[in-house]
Amino acid sequence: MAKRKYYKKRYYKKSNNDYNDDYIEWLIKLIAIAIVLLWISSYWIYIKYIKPNLNEIILGLKIFIPFLIISIILIIYYFYKKRKEEERKKIEETPKFLLDLENKIKEFKPLRHYWKEEPYQIELAWYLKNNYKDLDIEQTKNYTRPDIIIDDIAIEIKGPTTMAELKTIPHKIITYLKEWEHLYIVLFNIQITNDIDKSKEIYNTWKKDILETFENKKDRITIIEI
Repeated sequence: MAKRKYYKKRYYKKSNNDYNDDYIEWLIKLIAIAIVLLWISSYWIYIKYIKPNLNEIILGLKIFIPFLIISIILIIYYFYKKRKEEERKKIEETPKFLLDLENKIKEFKPLRHYWKEEPYQIELAWYLKNNYKDLDIEQTKNYTRPDIIIDDIAIEIKGPTTMAELKTIPHKIITYLKEWEHLYIVLFNIQITNDIDKSKEIYNTWKKDILETFENKKDRITIIEI
């Protein structure tokens, strides 16, 4: 029997909070529409049935302005909610399993800094094994062999991370994403130069270039620094 692909979005249902947010959003829309219609109908009644003298204009303004202000406030709030909804959808597009795994990796702290990659791989594998029983180490698929495999997710580890290690990443992305649905690149103990600030600058430039180079695949790539 084929392995279940946990990262697939269809395996996750909306929570009650998600449904409550939808109801609130629709309620806000209905209230905004009702107020706008009420303002328009009130204005039409005023124009049609009230003679336009100064007192009546003042009275009309007293009636219409509060509705107008409330309408504007609700419209602004609607667009604010719309923007928040778009941000929430971007998060929802990343399946819950991937977000959980990302957070779990970020929580991991090695016992100490090592001078080779293998101890990082072993410690992280043991740490994740408690939550992901399907985890495997260096599973080979068509000549690709990521450090850690969880279902159809590959985890590549580098540590300590120098520029030499970073230069191998593009090839890993190209080859691994042909066989695996998602790739986590976990970088331990980044040491590009002796200058910490300069290392950070070089690394951030490298990361930006990687994501731009693989723009069409960036949704399948997660880079984590530990």
